[in-house]
Amino acid sequence: MDPYLNPVDQSIPDNDLDDDELVKLEQELAPKATDYYGILNVSKQATEEEIKDAYKKLCRYFHPDKHNNEENKKLAETKFQVIQKAYEVISDPQKRAIYDTYGEEGLNAKWEVGPKFKTTQEMREEYEKKAKLQREQELDSLVRSRGEVQISVNATGIFDPYEPPVFAGFGQPMAPPKKKGPLDTLSRAQLQQLFMRHSFEGQLGPQTRAIISGSMVSRNGMGGGNVMGTVRHTVSPKLWAEATSTLLHPRVLSVKTYYNPSSDSFINSVAQTRTFYAPPILTVTAGRRLYATTTGYITYRTGEWSLLGWGGDISRKMDKSSVALGVAGGKKESSYSVELQTGIIASHIAVEYTHKLPRNAQLRLSGVISSTGGLSASIGSDHKVSEHTRIGMSLECGVPSGVLVKFSFTDLPHVYFMGVTYYNEYSKTNRVSRLGQKIVLPIILSTEFDLQLAFFGAVVPVSVAVALDQLLLKPRRRKQIKEKIQQLREEHAEYLAMRKQEALEGQQLMIEIAARKMRQEEKKQDGLVIIKAWYGHLGDIEIDEDENEELPEEIIDVSVVLQSLVNDSRVTVPGGHTKTNILGIYDPCLGERKQLRVLYRFQHRLHMVTVEDTSPLICPMRGKKNQMTFIFISMHLIYKNKN
Repeated sequence: MDPYLNPVDQSIPDNDLDDDELVKLEQELAPKATDYYGILNVSKQATEEEIKDAYKKLCRYFHPDKHNNEENKKLAETKFQVIQKAYEVISDPQKRAIYDTYGEEGLNAKWEVGPKFKTTQEMREEYEKKAKLQREQELDSLVRSRGEVQISVNATGIFDPYEPPVFAGFGQPMAPPKKKGPLDTLSRAQLQQLFMRHSFEGQLGPQTRAIISGSMVSRNGMGGGNVMGTVRHTVSPKLWAEATSTLLHPRVLSVKTYYNPSSDSFINSVAQTRTFYAPPILTVTAGRRLYATTTGYITYRTGEWSLLGWGGDISRKMDKSSVALGVAGGKKESSYSVELQTGIIASHIAVEYTHKLPRNAQLRLSGVISSTGGLSASIGSDHKVSEHTRIGMSLECGVPSGVLVKFSFTDLPHVYFMGVTYYNEYSKTNRVSRLGQKIVLPIILSTEFDLQLAFFGAVVPVSVAVALDQLLLKPRRRKQIKEKIQQLREEHAEYLAMRKQEALEGQQLMIEIAARKMRQEEKKQDGLVIIKAWYGHLGDIEIDEDENEELPEEIIDVSVVLQSLVNDSRVTVPGGHTKTNILGIYDPCLGERKQLRVLYRFQHRLHMVTVEDTSPLICPMRGKKNQMTFIFISMHLIYKNKN
């Protein structure tokens, strides 16, 4: 459809919104395929020599022939197979290219549905979940039901009350004014307009759809309604057309076409007529991509016109021709549009900017300078409350149009929104929608521009938004994320237990190696000895060399692993992947922020370093920062010993 026509529904398309945080969280915490770079403890940019050197070092520790104990020999066989598989892939340029592009699945001859560790019941539940979603989408595409109810309330009497003068007879005292409460003030609001609309869309053929819609409006005791029918047909991937006609008076017939000559350009046209005694009003728009994310377009509208006498005298008709030039574009985080229109009756300059904020929020800024409507500007935002609900609010003010405040509630799967309704007065709009239904509540605040009203119209919604975000949305979101993490931990409990067992088995194989390396490093002048190493959700923990120290569940001791990685008095752990890919380390707190903290002795001094889960680690860290770390640790240990 034409992206430059002003849509009736001002809601934000679902595909313009970020994915739900809970969905992202589920994807991030889902068990990942084996990271061969992490197993070999090399970076993704490692050379062939570095890969070969890392493989040889691991072979010294995990080759079955290096272990005399029968139990350790069996454990080493399992670990060595994983190491060998990783080396076979990373050392082969062709396999490495496939692995870097498509992951482990790209190396397989066939694609597998779901992770290998999922049980039959879990896979069945996953298929049922996807099948249910597919059925809902098919049902929605079969008969799309959309509805809207708009109730306009005139509240000018509340903000600018009119008090009729009180007259008293000659010589009689004035009657005291009556005390009025909040309900008396609210009773001044009046119902001004009721608008209802509903539509059903169904499939007539493979490329043809039909839409039946009905609408009614009642204003100040007068009203009417109509029924419209639309047939939309896709001729080819580049061309589609639709025809719409009302069934009751007033009769309106319109035909729209949309054509893509190429992937970088489009041409669309709209022909609309109310009578066969005059030519239809034509609107033609042609656009082309100017840059990667920018499109320019031109629109020409004929207005009411005549052709060889067909259409009669048009000199007194008010619908005149106009031409508009515009540019629209945007990136993932923002979008913008600028339009300049010149016409016989009306001309305007319109600017709009939309920026995506954190937590699925959007900020909209727009301004219009018009020869008929004066100057207007608006600011608004939308916030995604949950997977199916979005709330929004905006403020529009102008001269002489006044101020408009809008609150919105949107149901994402079924279009749930409070749209902007333009009036030449102050207005406040609320819209609620559920299952394809929208309830719109415009509240007219004043018919004249008032700076104070405009100010409070901006302050109140912003204050409400901040309070709602801080007191309701954030706590609710944190609770949802916490519950989701717990659910994922229970769902992947078997996998996590398996990974923990594999890591503990790896540590068992490293005990002798770590002890031998520690003795070797202690004899050196510049030896590197790992005193303690912790991994997990660290926060603030006490530095303690006590081997019997009981650590929290979300923290594990990986001292043996780090000491085993010491080579030539140096430990290097490349970044770019989680530390759980290193043999001997597992995830003790799925979903939590993890760090690696190492307390080590180098050149007979204590040092400590803390790095994030995916950050590189290099020990020893030379420089002034490390000297300060030594002083801090020494003072801390002296203070502990005194107490």
